[in-house]
Amino acid sequence: MNTPEDWTPEEQRLHAALNRAAEHVEPGPDGLAQIRRRTKDVPLWRRPVLLGLAAATAVAVAVLVGGVMALDGSDDPIASTTSSPSRTPADGSGSPTPPGGDQTTPPSEPPSTGPVETLSLPVYFVADSGAGPRLAREFQTVETADPPVLAALRQLADPADPDYSSLWQPDLVRSAEVGVDVITVDLTALPEVTAGDTEPSAAELAVQQVVYTATAAAASSGQDGSLPVRITVEGQPVDALDGVSLAEPVGRADPLEVRQLMQLNEPAEGATVTSPVAVMGEAATFEANVPWEVRRDGEVVEQGATTAAECCTFAEFQFEVELEPGTYEVVITEEDVSGGEGRPPMSDSRTFTVE
Repeated sequence: MNTPEDWTPEEQRLHAALNRAAEHVEPGPDGLAQIRRRTKDVPLWRRPVLLGLAAATAVAVAVLVGGVMALDGSDDPIASTTSSPSRTPADGSGSPTPPGGDQTTPPSEPPSTGPVETLSLPVYFVADSGAGPRLAREFQTVETADPPVLAALRQLADPADPDYSSLWQPDLVRSAEVGVDVITVDLTALPEVTAGDTEPSAAELAVQQVVYTATAAAASSGQDGSLPVRITVEGQPVDALDGVSLAEPVGRADPLEVRQLMQLNEPAEGATVTSPVAVMGEAATFEANVPWEVRRDGEVVEQGATTAAECCTFAEFQFEVELEPGTYEVVITEEDVSGGEGRPPMSDSRTFTVE
C-alpha cells in the first residue's frame, strides 16, 4: 500500500481537495436520526450515502482534470487550439469564436433573416451624362432574404445597363437599418474613389449613391424615405470620404445637381416586351419637353416627343410605340435650348427586345 510520501502529484492534489471539501461539512443536531428518516423505504440509488459517494467522485474527477490542465502549462486551457476548436466569448453571448479570432469584431456580413422574396428595387449608379458624371437609377429584380434597403445597397456595384457604372466595389455593405430618425448603413470599408475636378466630385457622388439608393428603397417598401443616412465602418463612426463629411447623417443632395435630368424606367435594360411598347420615366426639362427616338441597328425607326407632368423638376412621362418583333434601343434626349452654346444635352437609353 502506498504511503503519502509515495503519492504522485496528482494524487496529492486529489487528497488535498477532498480534505478541503470535508472541512466544510458540519454535522447538524440529531444527524443520525435524520439520516435514518430520509433513507427509510427510499430506493438504494437515491440514498444520501451513495449520492455523497457520487459527489466525491465528481470532485475527484474535477481535481484530476484540473491537475492535467495545470501540468499542460496553460493559464487558459480552453484557449488551446489543440483541445478546443472554438471558444465562447467572455461576454457570455454563447456565440463561439474561432481560435485566435477577435471576439470584439462583428462578422463581416450579418446573416440574412426572413424568407426569400422577389423584390423590384431602385438602385442608383453613375452615368456619363454629357455634362459630367451624374446619378442614374434603374430598377433591379432580385431574389433575396435581405430586407429591401439592405438588398438594394448590396446591388450598388452591379448595374445592368452597360452605360452605367458604379463608384462602389462589391461586398462593402455589411448591414442597413431604418431607424426612427436615421438610416444606418454599416460598411466593411469605405469605397475607393479617385479624386478629380468633376462637379459633383467622385466622393460626393459615391456618398449620394448610397443615400439615394437607401432612401428610395425605404420609400418603395413603405418606410420613411425622407430620413438622412448615417454611414459607419465596422460599427464605428467615420469622419469623411475624400473631403466629404460623414460625421453627421447625410441627406439627399439637390436632384437637379446630382441626377441625370433624363431618366428611363421602363422598359428595363435587356427586357423582353410585347408591342405596343410602354416607355416610362422621369425628366427635368425646359417646358417639360421629352424628345425620343427608337433605333434598330443604329437606324432611327420611330421618333417623336412627349411631355412630362411638370417642367424644370423631375416629373413622370410616358408614351407607347408600335414595333415589329426584334431588338431595339429607345433614347430620350434633353432638348438643347441653348443652340449649342451651353452644356451638352443629357440623355438616357435602354436596349430591349420585342417578341
